[in-house]
Amino acid sequence: MKICSWNVRGCNNPLKFKEVIDFFKVNKVDVMGILETKIREHKAARVINRYVCGLKVVCNYNVLGNGRIWLVWNPRTVTVLPITSYPQFVHCVITHHGSNSTCFGSFVYASNDPTIRIGLWDSLRSLNVTQEWLVLGDFNVVRDASERISISLPNLADILDFNSCLLSCGLVDLQSTRVWSKLDRALVNGAWFSNFGSPVVAFLPSGMSDHSSVLVSVLPAHYRPLRFSFLNYWSSFPGFQSLIHET
Repeated sequence: MKICSWNVRGCNNPLKFKEVIDFFKVNKVDVMGILETKIREHKAARVINRYVCGLKVVCNYNVLGNGRIWLVWNPRTVTVLPITSYPQFVHCVITHHGSNSTCFGSFVYASNDPTIRIGLWDSLRSLNVTQEWLVLGDFNVVRDASERISISLPNLADILDFNSCLLSCGLVDLQSTRVWSKLDRALVNGAWFSNFGSPVVAFLPSGMSDHSSVLVSVLPAHYRPLRFSFLNYWSSFPGFQSLIHET
């Protein structure tokens, strides 16, 4: 199962939105949070009908008019049950058809205003999730000054607020390559590691945005790659040696 988030920095250009959907399909993403679409609600249906054929879409227009978060998924591979929408994140349950595994997913696009972000931290705490939980997106704040390569230092109070939220929620930051300012990230709780093990996280080239997409590849904890075993008696089969030489 592949779960992704990407701050696309606006998708009013049809070609730009098409690039996002092409990214979804090429990378075989199952669920994707498209952040900061800037697509107005009255244009959403037209965009969806034209470019999102065969996929399911949920937007948080009910709590914010400018479509900050679009949740897109492939109904052939996953079932997504949206639970609630907030101005700064969408919370849902994701069930993967192939493995029948289920997890909670929260797709975040945090405000640039630290006073408004306090509401995000409080809302995440209020979810009280104890089952497998993945939280990913653009948090608009770093966890440590070392995550930001800049002359100006980040605000310490903002860092403390963010880390306090993660501690309260039992969320762990998944490892990733360093970027200019680590605002985009993926986090999981302890139950996740027990059932899914350590996911593979990739921060892909930003492309038409100035943010990297966050792509999380999930495998059940019991998954092990199949190993090839050579059985000696195969060499006694007629034509075995000639087949080896041909290949």
